Amino acid sequence: MTELSVIVPVFNEAESIVPLYTEIEKYCPKNFELIWVDDGSTDTTFTQVQLIANSDNRVKCVSLSRNFGHQNALRAGLNYATGKNIITMDGDLQHPPSLIPLLLDNLSNGYDIVLAQRKKTVAISPLKRFFSASFYKFINLISDVPIEENVSDFRGFNRKVLNAIKEFEERDLFLRGLFSWVGFKKIIVQFEAPSRKFGKSKYSYIQMFRLALKGTTSFSFKPLRISILIGSIVSLFAFSFAVYALFSHFNGKTVTGWTSIIIAVMLFGGIQLLAIGLLGEYIAGMFTEVKKRPIFLIKEKINIHNDQ
Repeated sequence: MTELSVIVPVFNEAESIVPLYTEIEKYCPKNFELIWVDDGSTDTTFTQVQLIANSDNRVKCVSLSRNFGHQNALRAGLNYATGKNIITMDGDLQHPPSLIPLLLDNLSNGYDIVLAQRKKTVAISPLKRFFSASFYKFINLISDVPIEENVSDFRGFNRKVLNAIKEFEERDLFLRGLFSWVGFKKIIVQFEAPSRKFGKSKYSYIQMFRLALKGTTSFSFKPLRISILIGSIVSLFAFSFAVYALFSHFNGKTVTGWTSIIIAVMLFGGIQLLAIGLLGEYIAGMFTEVKKRPIFLIKEKINIHNDQ
């Protein structure tokens, strides 16, 4: 068995491939494998990986037929990991390979999962920092499963945890939540994320919102329960207002006007649309699971045997 599997999903990261490979090789034990997952890149990412793989058979690649998203690409890499220990990291050099020995040390000391937590990110915009902090606060407020703040997909774990994760058959993946849900003995190590050297981030604010929504609806029914609570409170208020309106009408104290009507219509309409939207998210998730479509399709493999 390979001592270590390093899984790196990439999407249009051609400039980062060689520098990242050099850094990973420097900090990994000799008996390791590096599994790149090309998530439908449209640049020369796959070509760069192929050139390295031709001279180093420890380098493997799974090329997907199109862009299936970061979480699905990561799951594809997990399917082909043969290592005793596994490390997942991003391909933009903001997850420093120099942290690999520390992750392995903690795994050898009895921990099943080692989470790498960003204590600082160099050159990140205040707006993105705000949204990132809001993401974790929101999801931990709503979700039944606590998600560690500033812990992305840079982590190390052993074979036992990998086998547990592979038992899940969910299509709408939120791996951060799954790694929290499975339990096991875990520890957090901190690191300072350097600024991105090449290209630009593939995670837009809309994608961050979608990820937060996916994490919330995947691990909690609280949004539905909160909407029921809000609906109950508003209904009670509406009933009380109706009693007051009837009382005022029979006492001749009603005043014609539209302000209160408009406010009431907007308030009730907004709450109803919010509740319907939340319900729609859960139904959409169920629809995705019921269809049982594959979460990724493989176009090509490099240095991976057919039986893997």
